[in-house]
Amino acid sequence: MEFRVMKLKDMKRVRELEISCIREYFDKTLENKWEDLPQEWKDNLGASSPKHYRPYLDSGLSFVAEEDGEIYGFIFAQMLHHIADCDNLVWIENMGVDPFVRRNEIGYRLLREVLRAGREQGGQVAHSMIGQDNAPSIMLHKKIGFFMDRRNVALIDLQDPKLKL
Repeated sequence: MEFRVMKLKDMKRVRELEISCIREYFDKTLENKWEDLPQEWKDNLGASSPKHYRPYLDSGLSFVAEEDGEIYGFIFAQMLHHIADCDNLVWIENMGVDPFVRRNEIGYRLLREVLRAGREQGGQVAHSMIGQDNAPSIMLHKKIGFFMDRRNVALIDLQDPKLKL
């Protein structure tokens, strides 16, 4: 499995996978049915939507997991500047792994790639949004060393010399 920076040519498959992951999450958490959501809302969901993907793609901090030309995972991140007393903050918007290959450290490796690249670009802190009921994601972030609070935000100090990436 290759873990590499996301490219424009990846967007069709990444979009399909991201929508599939979002829909899976919605089916577990929303009272409304996916089919009942307005199409405009569905079209604009996720970092891969046509209105949102470009800053993530241009950041050099969004990655895919690919094998034999097939994309099995993605992570969208970008560097934000001058946020919450931090000059360079790595913002992790969304990540997902194809359900057929989960629990094979794909998400773990994608997250580590983002943190490593973010630190190389001068990132001081990384923020990752996580649903409070998303136990697998919470455990993944804790495994890497993120601090979790009760606000759906996972934090990690990229300048910590003890951080092993």
